[in-house]
Order: sequence, then C-alpha cells, then structure tokens
Amino acid sequence: MKKRIISFLWQHLLLIVSLSIMTCGVALCIRPNFSSSVIATIPFIIALAEEASIVSLFTIVEYTHIMNFLFIGLQILILHQRFPRIQLFQFIIGFVFGFLLDVNMWPTSIIVCNKSYTFWNQQFIMISFFQCQRFK
Repeated sequence: MKKRIISFLWQHLLLIVSLSIMTCGVALCIRPNFSSSVIATIPFIIALAEEASIVSLFTIVEYTHIMNFLFIGLQILILHQRFPRIQLFQFIIGFVFGFLLDVNMWPTSIIVCNKSYTFWNQQFIMISFFQCQRFK
C-alpha cells in the first residue's frame, strides 16, 4: 500500500514538473515573438488577432483553457458512452497547464524584442531548418 502511494505521488510530481517545463518552453517561444508551440498555436493566433485590433477579450491562458474545454467536450460528443470517465481528468490537467503557462508568462515578461530583431531571428530559424533538412 505504501509503495502505491509513493508511486502515485512520484508520478504526479513528474507530471507537474513536465508541465512546468513545457509551459516554460511555450512562454519562451511566445515572448520574443518566435511564434508558438503546437499546443498553444490556436490561442496564440487568436490573442494576436485581438491584440492587433487593440481590444483583447481574453489572455492567451484563458484561450488555452477555452480550447482545452472545447476539445474535451468534442471528445465526449464524438465518443458518447465509449468515453472513459477517467478521461475527465483532462479538465484538471488542462487547468493546471493554463495555470502554469500563466505562471511562466510572468517571469518572461521582461523579454521584449523589437520587430526587426524578431524578423531576423525568424529568418535565421528558417535558414537553419532548411539546412538541417538538406543534410538528412
């Protein structure tokens, strides 16, 4: 019994650490305008579109929460009775992911890049990507 409790706690600790690292990576991609990671692309684009019109209804974290809830809701609608109840924990994980993204966006707020710097960084990344593809 004690082994199961320790295993349970260890797994969840690793989950939190993994989510922290992932959200830190997302925040470090978003702040210098490098684009976004796959998991936050849709919320990032919506937040950018609203930022361009000067009126922002929600933050990227709130859009991430909404997107996670929509995806889980679609899973439930598609699978109906075949949806395993244990998968409802995705709501909690989605909330924790959004919370950790918000936490990691705070210390990265000091990262500010001007437009020309960002443009040249993106060009460098594209050139590096194509060079790597050439040598595969």
